[in-house]
Amino acid sequence: MSSCSSNSVNLDNAKQVDITCRRGDTFTLEINFYDPNGNPINLTSYTWKMDVSVSDNVAPVLDDTAFTYTGNSTGTLYVAASAATMSTIAGGVYIYGLQSTDGGVVKTWIYGTFNVNEDVVS
Repeated sequence: MSSCSSNSVNLDNAKQVDITCRRGDTFTLEINFYDPNGNPINLTSYTWKMDVSVSDNVAPVLDDTAFTYTGNSTGTLYVAASAATMSTIAGGVYIYGLQSTDGGVVKTWIYGTFNVNEDVVS
């Protein structure tokens, strides 16, 4: 019989990554994902969603349809939103989460604050 030295298991391995962007600018985010052995994760079969909200359990100010997602076989995910989309969000501090689904498995990869700086050009 195996022994267990811990009385708890933490299944939440999402990482906090705070994002700062500018209102009215094109939003482009490039993230690289690796498995525990340092090998890139093939992201071609994943579907993604990212919501940006003022707080938990509040309708998002930017929902998953505001962004486009492109994952490749070398572990790189590109998340983008147009300048027109980004002009719809007021400057301020929000929260976000980036979540994937692959083969019925749902996983939150990153979360954190989503800081939007006001645009000085009108």
